[in-house]
Amino acid sequence: MRIGAIGIGHGKFGRRNDATVQELGYEAFQAALDDAGIGRGDVDAVVVGSVPEYHKQRSLPGVVAEYIGMNPKPVWLTEAACASSSAALATAAAQIKAGEHDVVAVLGVQKMLELSTPELLALMGRVGEVQWESIFGTTFPGYYAMFARRHMHEYGTTEEQLAAVAVKNHKNG
Repeated sequence: MRIGAIGIGHGKFGRRNDATVQELGYEAFQAALDDAGIGRGDVDAVVVGSVPEYHKQRSLPGVVAEYIGMNPKPVWLTEAACASSSAALATAAAQIKAGEHDVVAVLGVQKMLELSTPELLALMGRVGEVQWESIFGTTFPGYYAMFARRHMHEYGTTEEQLAAVAVKNHKNG
């Protein structure tokens, strides 16, 4: 069985003190619906990719689903640090392939402005494997730097090529 994305969308990136995490989810969800040319009634379920510890809202999937008008449809949370949205996409694909649903919305949403810097750093220091990694003080940006250096070594990737990714990301945010 082949499956695919029928619509994509995102909200405005940046320091969004003007919006709650629910409102950020709504912006992205509505943009995806508009892109697909479908309505809420066409969506069977929602998978939210997020790390809820980074914002104050608990029970995030249900709260977001209610805000975007998807209750009482099924909703799940996938949490895999920076890969949460990728895990959400895999979860949605599995639901479709299993025949449980035909159209599943995948929604990645994160708001990291509600916690203080010390609180965020304490959380980030524990997202790696606590017993063997976190004790050395490495956070995900440090891991990504090591991965990037290894990629550069193995494949000849240049700093300019990596910088192009950052430029693209900043244009979207």
